[in-house]
Amino acid sequence: MRLFLTKRAEYGIRLLLHLAALPDGERCTASELGKACEIPAGNVPTIMNLLSRAGILTCSPGRGGGCALAADPADVSMLQIIETLEGQLEIPHCLLDSRRCHGRDPECAVHAAWTVGREAAIAALRGISLADTLARDREIATLVGPGVAAPT
Repeated sequence: MRLFLTKRAEYGIRLLLHLAALPDGERCTASELGKACEIPAGNVPTIMNLLSRAGILTCSPGRGGGCALAADPADVSMLQIIETLEGQLEIPHCLLDSRRCHGRDPECAVHAAWTVGREAAIAALRGISLADTLARDREIATLVGPGVAAPT
């Protein structure tokens, strides 16, 4: 597990927050999303494709097309978004010795601590929805100014 998000995850969360803030039924094209969310144009299609394949976005090509959320924002967890864009939150190898922790007993000295920390992070991210994040962003915006670009 990385203790930071890549730009792909940052951009994906920004994109989803923008879409979640749109009125029901409204869609955005890739170019509109890139501009509104300040995401470099080349990154938007890749992010949209990953989120679409995961069932988080629905995208329609052509005139009147664009992307929208495929699910209620309350049903999309931050864990689902991050794992879609970053992969599973795990370390595939032992932290101390590449020969340990692969079904062997005893596990390395760090294994128990890592497992507890990983499970806590996963539980926290699973418990926060896109709707929760949008509500918090709106709350912060009223206190200090806008964070997510408001839909036009």
